[in-house]
Amino acid sequence: MPPSLRERRKAEKLQAIRNAARQLFTTHGFHETPMREVARIADVGFGTVSAYASDKAGLAAMLFVEDLDQLDPIFTEVRPDVPLLDQVVDNFAFTFRFWASKPELSRVVLPMLGNTDNPYVDIIMRRRAGVRAALIAWLFQFKQQGLIGHQWNLEQAGELLFALYIASVNEWLSANESDVESGIERMRYLMEIPILALVSRPSRKSGKDAK
Repeated sequence: MPPSLRERRKAEKLQAIRNAARQLFTTHGFHETPMREVARIADVGFGTVSAYASDKAGLAAMLFVEDLDQLDPIFTEVRPDVPLLDQVVDNFAFTFRFWASKPELSRVVLPMLGNTDNPYVDIIMRRRAGVRAALIAWLFQFKQQGLIGHQWNLEQAGELLFALYIASVNEWLSANESDVESGIERMRYLMEIPILALVSRPSRKSGKDAK
């Protein structure tokens, strides 16, 4: 059943607001863009903009939802011939570069996650949960192939690696760095010890030590 005229107009207004916000944030900057200017460029009322996003931070989150929907999923391929550390870093580097590509807006949106009652923030948080679940399922494939020690709790390992990824992104953004590769190398540094522990084999004690 095709969408009704009302639904089409609603979708058109929402897209006009997204386009206007993206244009203004890109050309003038987030902090220099008033909400009323977004409404003017979108050719909608200020109340219409406010109905979709109560403030500019909400508009930024709206844009991130649209952009995140365009990203390919990560943690989908297991390559037994490539070190686990390299694979984890390569996957997280993909989304690290995404957040780093729009640092001003990322510094606005990331602190909102988990702290703001906003429908677009909720969507981003659900996507994060999906990435964590994909990471844990991906690690399980390594464990099944004997590439990760059987003694490790993969949910705990996945939560730790994801937390290190988030911390690395936030650290890079707060430092006002321009070289994203330095942030990715920092992430690798933080992840190296826990990942090497995952792939290590428990040492077998000698008969003398076991007594």
